Amino acid sequence: MAFRGSHGRKLVENGIKKCRYYRHDKQRSHLSYSQTIKRFICDYCENTGLHGFRYIVTSKRMFDKVIWFMICMSAIAFCLMLMLRLWQYFSNNPTVTIIDTSNPIKELPFPGITICNNNKVYKPHADKIAQKLQMYGFDNDMSNKLFSSLMKLIRPDKIEIDNATATWALDILGYTVERLMLELMHPCNLLLVRCSWLGQLYDCNKIFKTVKSNEGFCCGFNYHFIDDDNVKYSWLNITMDGNSLGASNSSDLLPGVEDILQVPGTGRDVGLAVALNIDADNYKSSVRQFVGATILIHDPFDYPDVGAQSATLQPGHVMTMTLAGTKIESSKDIQNIPLLKRMCLFDGETPGERRYSYQTCISECIQQKIYGSCGCLPFFFPDNHPQERTCYLTDVDCILARRRSLSQEQLSHIDDCNCLPQCSDKSYEVVSESVPMGNVGYDSEITRGLNVKNTSFMYAYFRDGTYLEYRKQTILGWDSLLASFGGIFGLCLGGSVISLVEFVYYLISDIITVRNRRREKLDENLPPASKLFISMPSSIDLKKYNVSNLNKRVLLEWDQQLSHRSRKSSSDFRHIMYNE
Repeated sequence: MAFRGSHGRKLVENGIKKCRYYRHDKQRSHLSYSQTIKRFICDYCENTGLHGFRYIVTSKRMFDKVIWFMICMSAIAFCLMLMLRLWQYFSNNPTVTIIDTSNPIKELPFPGITICNNNKVYKPHADKIAQKLQMYGFDNDMSNKLFSSLMKLIRPDKIEIDNATATWALDILGYTVERLMLELMHPCNLLLVRCSWLGQLYDCNKIFKTVKSNEGFCCGFNYHFIDDDNVKYSWLNITMDGNSLGASNSSDLLPGVEDILQVPGTGRDVGLAVALNIDADNYKSSVRQFVGATILIHDPFDYPDVGAQSATLQPGHVMTMTLAGTKIESSKDIQNIPLLKRMCLFDGETPGERRYSYQTCISECIQQKIYGSCGCLPFFFPDNHPQERTCYLTDVDCILARRRSLSQEQLSHIDDCNCLPQCSDKSYEVVSESVPMGNVGYDSEITRGLNVKNTSFMYAYFRDGTYLEYRKQTILGWDSLLASFGGIFGLCLGGSVISLVEFVYYLISDIITVRNRRREKLDENLPPASKLFISMPSSIDLKKYNVSNLNKRVLLEWDQQLSHRSRKSSSDFRHIMYNE
């Protein structure tokens, strides 16, 4: 029994050391590739710190080895599955949005405010143009049809004048469409009577600019879509009534002219207040069926069209516009995410000097689709288009037909614009209230001395001391992603970075060991030096002998003495002997 026990222990020990055979056997002359791989696997499994792999090699029974092999392979598969799911989730949802409601309102820019009179043909200016047209054969009826049709350039509809007469009028005046509409607008210095910012009165003509919007030419405050509006219409320095049209001599002290405005708090006195003379008596051609002014609230950098909040102010009314702001802010880490994943644009990622705006991009795209097929663009188009023709009354029928065809298309033309949202953006919500004014004995700096029956008042201010911010950031940074992968690796296999270093270490060391052993075996198989060289007396004259026969004999003897395996390794010695 003792013999059997000792014999059994030897068998077990031999079984445990079975894998070590490939590492310690130096008598074998050659190892195949499969044997080399087996030896590496045995070495790694026996010495690695990964859980379970040791038992594949050291287990006593084959059943245990198979069980542990299946367990380890299942753990590897589970680890890979979890990593792939994490990577897929990270790829499909690379960003996360955090909602912050504790931001003070003083950090949010005050919106741009654009005031547009519904009247697009100011009667005193129209009368002077009519007098000029009469000198060339235009009668009053033809002039009135021309002026009433001009508002169709903003709201396309059936015009009352024929194309030939409309073209003739433009040729007589020598004006472009843009200049004609600019001269006929209600001047800002006549529309805006009195202006106050943060309770301090300012000259309206200095803090408001003549700007473009989807309502035509308007008066803009804190408007920074185009920085050179004051110079843009320098060709028209004086209006027909002798008053300067645009803002003059802007200064850093004037609010909204150079820098975007911010307010220190909330309330009616901490904002903008404007008194307007809408002047119903001088209406000639209106874009709406009533007397009034349209107030547009928008981002200071946006063209006032898509996304702008609007309200209507009527004569003899006071309107309060309480504002609430929302801001979207994206971290710089998101910029490293591919565009197809983040689906938004940062400033500077689009060509052109102008700052990118999603709302402006949509507005330009829609106007291109509506007007572009007619070969022209509207005079109030956001950008200058010197290479494109400006739409006139002769193009209204084409524009109407194009608009009808777009309405019959299944896909919305907005979906075809390929405009991406901004990664950082601002939007504003407006709650407006308008009530008629009465002579109730109220007096303030902005109302003092004005006829409340003909004057309208507008107050715009923030209603909350904080604003809502959506902060977008990457859901996982590269360090967090690496730590998550490491956690999964440790959970499933009990490994770490050292485990990867172990794998590389054993792989490199095994390759080096195999190469060294092959060199040693080649050296062991070399014949002795006495068989590699032939001694000849120095006194023998080789010329007396047939050297070629000597070489053949030496080669024959060489082939007989060397084994087949060592011929290749000893070719260098043969070459040296012949040369000597």
